[in-house]
Amino acid sequence: VNLYLPPSIVDATGSAKATFGWIESLMGLHLGKTALITGGSAGIGGQLARLLAIAGARVMLTARREDQLREMRDGIVKELEDIGYYRPHERVLMIADVDAGDESALGHAVKKTLAEFGHLDFLVNNAGVAGAEQMVVDMDIDAWRSTLRANLESNYSLIEKIVPLMKRQGSGYILNVSSYFGGEKYIAVPYPNRADYAVSKAGQRALVENLARFVGPEVQINAIAPGPVEGQRLAGKDGKAGLFARRAKLIHENKRLNQVHGAFLRALDGGASLAQLFEATADNTLGALIAQDTVPALRDLAKSLEAGGQADAQYSSVRQLMTPAIARRLIDRLTHGGVFLAAGPGATDVAERWLANLPVPSEPFLNPAELETEAGKIRKGVLGMLHLRHMPSETDVALATVFFMADRAISGETFEPSGGLHQERTITERELFGRAKPDRLRRMEGDTVWIIAEHLHEQIAGAAKLFLAEAHVGTVVLLTRTSAAEAGIRAAIGRALGHDRVVYHEVGDDLERGMDAAFVKYGCPSAVVSTPFTPIPRVLFGIEGDDHLDAAGFSELVEGNLTHHFRVARKVSLYKGTRLILVSPDVPVGGTPAQFALANFVKTTLHALTATLGVENERLYTNVPVNQVNLTRRMRSEEPRDAAEQAEEQERFAHAVLLAAAPLPEEKDSRYRARIYRGLAITV
Repeated sequence: VNLYLPPSIVDATGSAKATFGWIESLMGLHLGKTALITGGSAGIGGQLARLLAIAGARVMLTARREDQLREMRDGIVKELEDIGYYRPHERVLMIADVDAGDESALGHAVKKTLAEFGHLDFLVNNAGVAGAEQMVVDMDIDAWRSTLRANLESNYSLIEKIVPLMKRQGSGYILNVSSYFGGEKYIAVPYPNRADYAVSKAGQRALVENLARFVGPEVQINAIAPGPVEGQRLAGKDGKAGLFARRAKLIHENKRLNQVHGAFLRALDGGASLAQLFEATADNTLGALIAQDTVPALRDLAKSLEAGGQADAQYSSVRQLMTPAIARRLIDRLTHGGVFLAAGPGATDVAERWLANLPVPSEPFLNPAELETEAGKIRKGVLGMLHLRHMPSETDVALATVFFMADRAISGETFEPSGGLHQERTITERELFGRAKPDRLRRMEGDTVWIIAEHLHEQIAGAAKLFLAEAHVGTVVLLTRTSAAEAGIRAAIGRALGHDRVVYHEVGDDLERGMDAAFVKYGCPSAVVSTPFTPIPRVLFGIEGDDHLDAAGFSELVEGNLTHHFRVARKVSLYKGTRLILVSPDVPVGGTPAQFALANFVKTTLHALTATLGVENERLYTNVPVNQVNLTRRMRSEEPRDAAEQAEEQERFAHAVLLAAAPLPEEKDSRYRARIYRGLAITV
């Protein structure tokens, strides 16, 4: 055996260092391909870019911050040089200042990528934001919209721009980087304090499942759903705490907020006035609350909080009631829940003056040791739920994904490189069985019920008639956006028994103000049925010259079918004694395949909100049960084919709404039965 050893390894092989292990198996895997990766400056996106480049692809990285993006690109180029790639600086390019929530920036990224590479083989929708990290009742509407725009609408925007190009070239691959907390096929995962994130990630997955038949066979579209991944996101970066530390702090802040909010509402139920509550808490000390005897609910809370800590502790939560941030959220809850409306004019001004003069506790407010312990418990709990029993790294996830992307047969599926989690989950498809028992319906007699509606006139009319005829409610309030919707629903109800107990209230585009006006005029409802404000578009990806659902049209779909329900839920979850029903869209008889796909997209995505609310609302004093009624089935062949089948579905819908709207058994009577209708999605 003769062993030839060249004088210079670099000259002989072109490589500055030896390659071994998985790098060798990557070489040439994606040779000649080009890729556009959003959010490629760090994390999974950066590692995907690195490994695709090692596998032979030319990569365009986009992100917001140029310094981080350049650092990532330089590192990849250096590694390609070491491996021996020719002119590596031309293989990895970058576009800075690309915000995933900016439609014009996304269009610019596509154009520049095509100008540099000539074609595009891989689109990796990785960019996104962590979201508001608040309970739904505390979440700002702009924060919700921002999360959905960056994480979900941006995905569709790039998909609809690139699919026609990929179809013309005869091949292409689209990958959405979702999350395990976006659920699995037909399964929703509740994610408390992260509803906007969960909905956006469920939407990314639902897009893949429902668009595959429209982009194929030329284009594959898949998703990955990693669980928690070891890296910057968990550890923290640029002075921002890691995910587990942030969640620990939020859990303890929300616990205190929920305690104070509950004490306020109990005191109001006991006959106290808002003025008395603000006067009692003006000093913001537990000692002052314990000494007063005007508001027993607050005194009892202060005693329990003081007993739970040490008087000489270095943190202030054992001496003072709340921080200004907690007080701000308390006022917002009282506002959204209609408390100030019942208190009369001037109540909001009194609350704002109270907040402005509220003494600020010393830092830290929360016990640092408890926060550290809580963060450790969260981490340990997540590790215990992981199928793989360990936290994979960003490189682990990216490596598995790059090999997954080499499979040319899979489309419409979600890959879980982290192995997924063992977690309580809710089936998206749960058939309607049975009807509301008469004893439950009798408890609604004389109540007020709201139905928020704009189209679906026949379905709404059927539900209203059932409320009147079987539950014998006192008033059905129809809140519509336009007078045209009122006319359509009025005609559908006709002269049905009890039609004179139906009143109409036009809310226009200011839904929240319209709900407040209805609250003042008709009182707190015992049930609220929220139906979509916009119908499902008839088209998706048009062939040349045909109609096409662009990014603006998709954003309108999200606003009218997802954000609309969030706006309703954020307020209704603070109404005491109310049940909430969220309705997913319907596909009319003879509807298009695109309508069916988009309706299923909404149904699946919406259930992430429903399931999360089901968990969050149990932590509130108001304890509002929330459920979902689906008007679209999983198989198109099961959809109504004629007027008779449509009428049958409408009847099932009305009974499903009545079932979810009826009062639940009390927990003292049956804990099991009291928890059945919470976070469910009932398909009719």
